[in-house]
Amino acid sequence: MRTALRIIGGTLLLAVLSAGLWWHINGLHFLYSQFSPSTEQIIGDQEVPRSLPAAEWQADLDSLEQILQQRLIYFEDAYGSRWLAQRIDSLKPLVPDQTRAERILSVARLLNLPASGTRHTTLPFIQRPISWGILPMRIFEFDDGYYVVHAEDETLVGNEVLAIGGTPADSVAAALAPWGITSFAEPLRAVGVVEQTGEIPVRMRAPDGGTFTREFGARGAWSFSTLLYEKSLQEPVKGKWSPANAHPRAREYWLSYRDSTDLLYVQFNSVQNASPDWTIADLADSLRTIADARPIDKVALDLRNNGGGNHGLLEPLVDVLGSHPKIDRPGTLYTLLSRKTFSAAGTLAMELERRTKTVFVGEPGAFAPNMWGDTVPFVLPKSKLVGNVSYRYWQASLPDDPRTHLVPDIPVPLTSDQHFLDTDSAMIAVRRHEPAPRELVSLTEAERASFTGTYRLSPIHRAQVIDTGDGLRFHIERGRPESGLHPFVESDLHPFSPTRLATDVTGAYLERRPGSTELTLVWKDTTYALTPVGSSYTLPTEDLRAGRFEQAAGRLRAAQSSGFKLDIWVARALMARADTLEERGRPKDALRPARLAVELFPQSHWAHSHLGDIYKALGRTEEATRAFRRVQMLNPTREEAMREERRNLKPTGGGER
Repeated sequence: MRTALRIIGGTLLLAVLSAGLWWHINGLHFLYSQFSPSTEQIIGDQEVPRSLPAAEWQADLDSLEQILQQRLIYFEDAYGSRWLAQRIDSLKPLVPDQTRAERILSVARLLNLPASGTRHTTLPFIQRPISWGILPMRIFEFDDGYYVVHAEDETLVGNEVLAIGGTPADSVAAALAPWGITSFAEPLRAVGVVEQTGEIPVRMRAPDGGTFTREFGARGAWSFSTLLYEKSLQEPVKGKWSPANAHPRAREYWLSYRDSTDLLYVQFNSVQNASPDWTIADLADSLRTIADARPIDKVALDLRNNGGGNHGLLEPLVDVLGSHPKIDRPGTLYTLLSRKTFSAAGTLAMELERRTKTVFVGEPGAFAPNMWGDTVPFVLPKSKLVGNVSYRYWQASLPDDPRTHLVPDIPVPLTSDQHFLDTDSAMIAVRRHEPAPRELVSLTEAERASFTGTYRLSPIHRAQVIDTGDGLRFHIERGRPESGLHPFVESDLHPFSPTRLATDVTGAYLERRPGSTELTLVWKDTTYALTPVGSSYTLPTEDLRAGRFEQAAGRLRAAQSSGFKLDIWVARALMARADTLEERGRPKDALRPARLAVELFPQSHWAHSHLGDIYKALGRTEEATRAFRRVQMLNPTREEAMREERRNLKPTGGGER
C-alpha cells in the first residue's frame, strides 16, 4: 500500500514539475495566443528575449527604417524625405538610458506616421515581446471627460477619472497621444505619470459627486484573474450601439423595420460575410426587398462599431443604397459614424459620400478619406516586436483630398450620459432631421449646354456633365472594367445660379467662370480644374483593356513620376489584364502588365506573387524563384506557401521569353 502511495505521489510530483516546466517555457505563448493570435503566428517558435542590450535595440531601429522603406507604399509621402531617418538618428543616443517601456514607445511613435490616413501602420501593444501589465479596467474618453466603462470591480463603472498618479486625466491622454489612456501600466511610468507600476493611484468622481482615490496593481497576462477579465471582454454582446462598449458585437450586421415610423435601421458592425448563407450581398437584397414592399421615411446605416474588414464585399450594399428610388432621396439615407469607424468601414462611408445622397451623423471617423491600408506584419530581428505596415493605397476620395477625417453633416458628440443612460442621441438626431429646402434656379438650354461635356480631372479620372433631359447629372470615372462598376462619383446637379451647381455631396459644387471653357470642381476645401477633352478621351485603364499597353504604361509612369499616387484600383486593373491574357493562352503577353504592376507597386506582395505565377507557367524557374522570394520577404505570413511554390518549380529549359 505504501509503495503504491509513493508511486502515486511521485507520479503527481512529476506531473506538477512537468506542468510547471511546460508553463515556464510555453505559458506566455499560450496566453498571448488567446489575446493576439496573429502576432503569435508571426513570432512562431522564435525565442523572445526578456531583456536586450542597448546596441541591439539600436540595431532594431536601423532594421525598422529598412523594413519601412522596403514595404511601406509611398514611403516619402507618408514620412517626408528625411523625417524617419532624422528621428532614428536622434533616438539612438537616448537608448542606453531608456527603460524597456520607453524603448517600446519610441518604436511605436516611429510608426505613428505624420501623414494623414496612415493609422493602419502600427505597433500592437498586446503581444508577447511587450508583455505589459494591465489595469483591471477600461477608461473611455467621452466628449465630457474620461470615464470607467468596464472594470473587474463593477462598482467602479460610471465613475469619472479625474487624475492618474496626480496628473490630470487630459494631461495623461496628451502625454500618451495618439493612443490616449490605455489599460497598460508601463507607458504611464514611461511618460512620467507614475514613478512605479506596483500600485497606481487613480482619483475618481462617483456619479453622486463624491471624489476618492483608489490604488490599482497592474497584473500580467499570466495572472488568472487578468485572463478571466480580458476573456470576459471578448464575449460578444447583442444590440449595443455605444462605441464606448468594448465588447465585440454578436452579429456582423442586422436590420429592423418599424411600421410606426417607416424607419429602416441597419447595424453594420463588420465588413465580413456573417456566413455563406447570410452574406453582405444577402443583406443588400433584404434591404431592396423591404424598400420595394414597405413605405420608407428614413434609412439609418449604423457604422459606429465597424472597424473594417474586406473592401471587396461592399459594392452590393453601396449599389442598393445609391440606386433604390425610395432610398436615394434627399433626407432619407443617414450614415452614423464614430471614432471607431475605420478601414473598410471608412471606405464604405466614402463610397456613400461620392455615390449617394446620405447625411452623415455622429462623430468624425477614425479614417482619412484617402488612406494607406491593407497591412503586412513584420518582426524586428532582435526584440521580436511585431508591427504592421501598409502596402496598399486606397484613394477613396478625390486625389490629394487634404481632409484628415470625414466630418459629419450633423455632429453628435458622444457624452457619458448617452452611454450610461443608453440614450442614443445620434438616432434621435436622425429621427428629428429634416433637410433644409434649396433655393434653385432654372437654367436655359444654353446655360445647361455651357456645363455639359467631358473633362479631364486627373491622370486617371475623367469627369462628365450629362444633360438627361430632366436635369444635369455629374459623373467621375476611373475607367470601369468589363464587370460594369458604377462611376467613381454619381450625383445630380442642382443649379444655385447660372454659373454654380451644387452636387448631392455637402460642400461640393461645380462652377463656371464667364468666358472660360474650364469648369471648377469645389470638393470640400479643395478646388480642381476640369479641363475640356473630346468625347473620345480615354483613361489609362481603358487603354490597357483595349490592348494599347505601351500607351497605358507611359501614362501611368508619367503620372507616378509627377507625384500622383496611383492606388489599388490601378494595381488590380494591371493584374486583371494579365489574368485575361493568360486565360486567352497568351502568358508571354501577360508578363507586360504583371511586370508593370511590380514596377509601379514594388511593395505589393500580391503583384510579385502574380508575376511569379506567370514566370512559373512559362517555365522560367529562376525568375519565378526570385519573385516568390520577394513575396516571402514582403509578407512573412506567406513564407511557407512561397517555400512550397519554390519546391514545386520544374525547370523546362528556360521557357519562352
